Formats: sequence, C-alpha cells, structure tokens
Amino acid sequence: MKLVLATRLVLGVFYVLSGANWFLGFMPMLPHVGMPPDMPMKHAVIAEMIQTGWLFQCAKVIELAFGMALLANRFVPLMLAVALPVAFITFMLDALILDDLGRWLAGTEDSAAMRAAVADMIVGGLCVLLPHLWLIWCYFDYYRPALSARADPAAPGERRPEGATAATIPPHRSSIWPRRLFLASGLIAFGFQAFNLWLFLGMIRLK
Repeated sequence: MKLVLATRLVLGVFYVLSGANWFLGFMPMLPHVGMPPDMPMKHAVIAEMIQTGWLFQCAKVIELAFGMALLANRFVPLMLAVALPVAFITFMLDALILDDLGRWLAGTEDSAAMRAAVADMIVGGLCVLLPHLWLIWCYFDYYRPALSARADPAAPGERRPEGATAATIPPHRSSIWPRRLFLASGLIAFGFQAFNLWLFLGMIRLK
C-alpha cells in the first residue's frame, strides 16, 4: 500500500536525522555529542540521560538503526517494537504540560507560553508517536502469535503450531477494522509526520 510506504519513509528519514544529529551535530537546537556538558536542556530528564554516559546514546543508536530499517524495509515489525519505548518516552517528555496548564490557570503564565507548550507536545511527541503506532497496526499480523495468552513452545525439530507464522494468518484489516477508518488514520499519521519532518529539515544548517 502506497500510504504505508510513504509513512514508513517519512518516519524513517526523521529517525535517521534525529539519530545522526547526536553524532554529527548539524541541528544545533537539538542535543548532540559536541555540546558543552553544562548546556541547559529543555527537559531535565534529557540532561540526566546524557550525563549517564550511555542511556541517551543508546536511545540515539536505536533511533538511527530504526530509521535505517524503515528506509531499507528490513526487520520493520521487529524494529517497530524495539523503538516503541523511545517514541513513547519522547512523547511523554513533550506531553508533560500540566505544570504549564496550572500556571496558565493561575495567571502566572501567559497564553503564548501555553500555546507553545501545546505545540511542543504535538510537534515533538504526537507527530512521532502517532505514525509509529499506525505502522504497528499495519504490521499487526506479525505480532499476533506473540499475543497468545497461553503459548506452548515447540521442541527443536518439531513443526510450529498452525497459525504461528504471519504467512498462515489471514489479513485482519478488511474483516476486523473498517477499511475507511484504517485509511483515514493512516492519512492523519502520515500528515503529522510529514509536517514534523518539514519542520525538522528547516533546522538543518549546512556547513
């Protein structure tokens, strides 16, 4: 399906750029390995992850590997599952706007700052998580065997139980989920990530 291909490609480009930026630093507004260690961060959690010396770096390696897998169309279902925690944490860091909301309701924060916090939640978090979840939906047949409530592993050399591979599982999109809802959610997910990628590319500074 062309929509799946387009969503996979725009998300892949985004993750390759995000992961590579940590090592190459071509987007000065985002964290990269060459920045001063005492440079203020948008989120204290990110600063702590960087100071561990490995946690933030691992996340960036996963992002880079995930983006390359999406672009090459290799091990996509596996990498979607592996990179999901990174996408979810990214969303949560930008979705924590309760403090901003409280200050705005108390009158200590103006509407412009509140709108900026909401925009950051949408652009920085939702635009990445939404297409990620939609692609997991697209490849859901590959996860069905792993979702068995009770699974008895076959001994080495024995045949797998019927239905244990995606090739033997019937397509689900036309029977369980309405096709129009599937396409509409895909278009929304693709639109969010395409917009996010456009903003992302605008931050690149070529030396």
